[in-house]
Amino acid sequence: MHSVLARLLAASVLVALCSITATAWLAAQSTSTSIRQELGNALAGDAATYRELITFAVEHRDWNGVALKPGKGRLILTTADRRVISDTGTNLDPGQLPAVPSAVIDPLELDLAQAPDSPADRIDARIAGPFQLTEREKGSLAQDAEVYQTRCRNPGEAAQAETTPTTAWGRPIVNVDRTTAAPSTPSCTEIQTRLTTLTLGESAAFNELDLLVNDCLKQRGLPAERIKMNASWQPTATNTECLVNARRTQLRPYVAPPALLFVTDPAGKTTQATVVRFDVGRIVLVAAIVLVLTVGVSVVVALRMTRPLRTLTAAAERLRHGDDAQVDIRSRSEIGQLARAFNDMAAHRARTDAQRKAMTSDISHELRNPLGTIRSWLEGARDGMVELDRPTLTSLLDEALVLQRLIDDLQDLALADAGELRLHPEPVDLRDLFDQLVAAHPGLVAEGGGVVHADPVRLRQVLTNLVTNAFRYTPSDETVRLVSSGGRIVVSDTGSGISAEDLPHVFDRFWRADRSRTRDTGGSGLGLAIVHAIVSAHGGTITVDSAVGRGTTFTITLPAR
Repeated sequence: MHSVLARLLAASVLVALCSITATAWLAAQSTSTSIRQELGNALAGDAATYRELITFAVEHRDWNGVALKPGKGRLILTTADRRVISDTGTNLDPGQLPAVPSAVIDPLELDLAQAPDSPADRIDARIAGPFQLTEREKGSLAQDAEVYQTRCRNPGEAAQAETTPTTAWGRPIVNVDRTTAAPSTPSCTEIQTRLTTLTLGESAAFNELDLLVNDCLKQRGLPAERIKMNASWQPTATNTECLVNARRTQLRPYVAPPALLFVTDPAGKTTQATVVRFDVGRIVLVAAIVLVLTVGVSVVVALRMTRPLRTLTAAAERLRHGDDAQVDIRSRSEIGQLARAFNDMAAHRARTDAQRKAMTSDISHELRNPLGTIRSWLEGARDGMVELDRPTLTSLLDEALVLQRLIDDLQDLALADAGELRLHPEPVDLRDLFDQLVAAHPGLVAEGGGVVHADPVRLRQVLTNLVTNAFRYTPSDETVRLVSSGGRIVVSDTGSGISAEDLPHVFDRFWRADRSRTRDTGGSGLGLAIVHAIVSAHGGTITVDSAVGRGTTFTITLPAR
C-alpha cells in the first residue's frame, strides 16, 4: 500500500510541476508572440521605411546622410553594435533598446517578411558591384543591341524588339540564337560577338567570383568547378550555397553595412522587455502553493483509494488462514468490482473446500463399508469361525466389485479433471445402442434413432448411468423413456423428481437428494458427475429439468461431427 501511495504522490507532484512549467512556458511564448505580432504590424505599417532603407543601402557604401521619416512609432536605426545612426526621437538611452531588433537592414540578406518578392538567394537584384559597366560601355552595347534587333536577327529567331530588361550593371539582355548561323556580314558577326562576350570589367569580376566559389568548395573538400553565366547574365554553379556566399563576399564592399531597425514607443521603450521578464520569486511562491494543494488533495484521494485495498489485503490474509474472507465494500468503482470478484472467489473457495471435505468423507465412507465387510469375513475365516463357502465368496466378490467400480469412477473423474479422459469417437447407431439398453433394463421404452459421432463405450456408460439412476428413483409401475430426436438424446422418468434447490447440485460428486439413502439404494453419488464429465469431454452439453412428483428429464446434446 505504501508503494501505491508513494506512486500516486510522485505522479501528482510530477503532474503539478509539468503543469506549472508548461503554463509558464506557454504564457511566455504567447506574450512574446503577441509582442512580435504587434511589432510586426507596426513595422508593416512602415514598410515603405524598410524599402527606402534597403534602397539607400544598395546605392551607398555607408549610412552617412540617411534620414528616417517619422511613422506610427519611434524609429531608431543603429549599427550592428547598436551605435545610433538615425533616430526620429531624442534623448535615447541605448540600454533601453529591445533585445531583438524589429528588422535587419541588409540588401545582401533581405527580410522575406518585409520583401516577399525577394530572389531565392535574398540578394537585392539591383546590386551591380564590380560588374558595373561604364557609361561608354552601356551606350555601345545598347547601340549593338538595337542594330542586332533590326538588321542581324535571323528570320527563324523569336522576335525581341526590346533591349530590356537589362542586368543590374546595365548590360542589355538580347536573345541571341546560337543554334542558327548569323547573317554572314562581318558587322553582324562582330555585333553578335560583343553581345555575347564579357567586357574586361565583367571578366575580371567574373574571375574574382569564380575564385571565391572555388575557395568555398575547397574548404568543404569538394572538387573545383567553373561557374557559368545563364541567358539572364546571372552566374550559376552546382553548389548554390557556395555561390551565394561568394556573391555576398564580393558585393559586400559595394553596399552599406548591415544595420538594425527598432520600432519603439516615443520614450524609446518597448513592452517586449517588460512583459517577458517574469518575477521568479512570485512564480516560485505560486508553484509551492500549487504543489502543497496538489500533494494535500493527492494524499486524501490516495488514502481513500488505498483503504479498500488494505481491506482486501487483510481479507486475503484471512482467506489464507481459512477464516471468513468476505469484505464489505459497496463502491461501484473498479475497486468495488474487484471486491465483489474477491467475495465471489472466497465464496467459491469455501464451497470448493466444503465439497472437498465432504468428498473425502464420502470416499472414506464408501470405502469403509466394503473393506470392513471383506476384512471381517477374512478374519473370521482365519480364526476358523466362518467357513468360506460359495455364497460367502460370492458376497466377498460383490464387495470387491463395489470397490473396483468406485475406484474406476474416481479414476474417470480424475482423468476428466486433468483433461486426459481418452475418447475414441466413431459413428454410433443409436438404434442398436437403445436395443442393448432395453435388453439390459426391462421396462425401458426407447424411441427414435440416428447416428452420432461419439465414443461408443463412453456413450453407453453415460446412458446406462442415466437409465439406471432413473429406474432407481422411479416406482415399478411408472415409466422410463429413452428418446433420440433432432440430434438430442433425452432420458426421462415419471419418478419422485428433484426439488428446485437441489437441481444445481445434481452433477456434484457424492451428492444425493436423499442423504438417508444407502449405497444399495442410492448409489455412490458419482454417476451423474461422471456423466457430466464424459459429455463435456465430447464437447457436448447435458441439462436437467425436474419437478417434485412429476419426474426428471435429462437432455444430452452432442456436437455435429
